[in-house]
Amino acid sequence: MPEIGPADLLLEVVLCGVDGSELAMFSGHHEYLNARVPVIFGDEIVGRVVAVGASAAERRGLVLGDRVVVEARWPCEEGCHTCQQGQYYLCERRGLQNGYGTLSAGNPPHLWGGYASHVFVPPEALVYRVPDVLSDRTALIACSPLANGLRWVREAGVRKATHVVVIGPGPQGLSCALAAVALGRCVTLVGLETDVERLRTAETMGAATYVTSRTDTPDLLQHAADEIVAAHGPVDAVIEVSGSPGGKDLAMCVVRALGTIVSVASPNPSVRPFDWRTLMWKEITVKGRISHPNTVSEAFGLARRLAAEGIDVGEWVTHVFPLDKVPEAIRTAAYKSAARPIKVALDPMA
Repeated sequence: MPEIGPADLLLEVVLCGVDGSELAMFSGHHEYLNARVPVIFGDEIVGRVVAVGASAAERRGLVLGDRVVVEARWPCEEGCHTCQQGQYYLCERRGLQNGYGTLSAGNPPHLWGGYASHVFVPPEALVYRVPDVLSDRTALIACSPLANGLRWVREAGVRKATHVVVIGPGPQGLSCALAAVALGRCVTLVGLETDVERLRTAETMGAATYVTSRTDTPDLLQHAADEIVAAHGPVDAVIEVSGSPGGKDLAMCVVRALGTIVSVASPNPSVRPFDWRTLMWKEITVKGRISHPNTVSEAFGLARRLAAEGIDVGEWVTHVFPLDKVPEAIRTAAYKSAARPIKVALDPMA
């Protein structure tokens, strides 16, 4: 265990989410990460304070035993351009890939990821106390997927009662749909036939759903777009979270002229060229967005309000594994087993 300085924290990990980026990391698809091994995965972290420095306790208002979540990235002390703009996930000093789940465990004090029993928290990290009324699983969904959803829906820039299509019904897509409904938008969540349980979950939250096929020929994409518009009206904005080439193409096809696409997941850039002509002919605004700066506290508030209305997002955590079952957890999250989870998590204390 590391020594804890006056401004530091040490967390015992209660729950850590398994997210999509870690599926690619585990397969060795990110060369930057391969060069940093050993690396402890995990940037969706719910923990309990087991050691706290005196100044950290005073500044953060924390005591031993408090449940907290910690963000994957944090602002730099120098106040670079992106941190001044509030997007510390793109910090020009620290870099996009320096934080929990990506820092080398060779860097002291070594505990830089949630796939572990403990996590070190430096003074500059962003920590939020979990409200007592939220369970560990609810806090896990709120601190990252739901926080993402709130930001990405707002980035779509559409007014209340306008139509938003979310493509991809994983935890991120469900969170976007739920956030859009909570913010007063009409929502259609698009998934595949294998996503039927997730789509049913979205329907209980007030979203409409649409099942598309894996075949993404131009005719089928246009047919899907026409059906979505016919059922629920012109599409003012699309949040594309599937990261598939077909999802990107459907977004360009279904959004109306002068509409907005928020793209938050990317396929291999060599798969297919970008449709610049449609972008111009429809005057579409395309926004690339990553993560959830400054929205965790709001997401906790939304999770509390939803719980009071009978919607517990913690129920999305359908599969939990101990640390010695990480490969099985990742295979399950990647749909490489018979299970069809919504959200997979690790419980290091199990």
